[in-house]
Amino acid sequence: MIDRARSDRILQPIRRGIYAIAEADLDQRRAVRLGGKVACLSALRRNRVWAGLDTRLHVCVRRGAHDLHTADASRVGRPAETPRSDTNFVADPGVPRVHWQRSATPDLSTGPSNHRDWLMPPLVSLRQAVLCQSEEHAIASIDSALRTGFVTADQVGLLFRHLPRRLQHLRAEIDPAADSGNETIVRVRLRRAGFVVETQFPLPGTSPFDLLIDGVLPLDVDSRQWHSDDAQISWDFDKVLASFGAGLPSLRILPRHIHQLWPETLAVIRRTVSEAKELRDFRRGAN
Repeated sequence: MIDRARSDRILQPIRRGIYAIAEADLDQRRAVRLGGKVACLSALRRNRVWAGLDTRLHVCVRRGAHDLHTADASRVGRPAETPRSDTNFVADPGVPRVHWQRSATPDLSTGPSNHRDWLMPPLVSLRQAVLCQSEEHAIASIDSALRTGFVTADQVGLLFRHLPRRLQHLRAEIDPAADSGNETIVRVRLRRAGFVVETQFPLPGTSPFDLLIDGVLPLDVDSRQWHSDDAQISWDFDKVLASFGAGLPSLRILPRHIHQLWPETLAVIRRTVSEAKELRDFRRGAN
């Protein structure tokens, strides 16, 4: 039956004694070819959870694994001409990031993902992602995992019980109200810079702003993916007018302002907050 399925290309060999159906994607094939499972950031990205900027394939292999076939797995991946999107989670080509299975945390290996022999369970993958990223991206991943239902609040408590002491302070910075990973990163950076930051600031007549900084500056973190059609662009302009109409000057930033131009962006935010406070104090004095 196996030989017949192979000849009909219903099954394709991956490793000795291991076959994949034709619908299996590149990430699945590469992970199994390495003798492991899709893990860490790659597992998060498949579930539309924030996975930072590292687009390599992350694979978890058992302790003591050898003969990983990394050369084979390095040569294939998402074609360069294929745009990345929320539905295209296949990793880029190149040497995969290999994680080694821990045997000391069996209570993290709960959930339906156990039934997928090519994918690590949610909590295991999230723990790997927290350890694999910078603090701000780790917080963004946890925020996103909570917001999307990838994990529950109780599971996050379990997660922190299995994280090193040096990362325990991150728990106080978790806020699943964030609509995106970039929003989380901006919130974390601003709070660590000394600003008071509220999330999902409501403004009558329009949708909430992502953040309110020091009570005077509404800020939205946009992306071309969600803010490129005419209706959304019109709504964004309406929000700016609504904020100024309420006496609150507002700002909108894109991912490039966060990841490429942050010093300049932070300088603009500082100045705008300072001037907005001066205007607020002047109005109070005039009254």
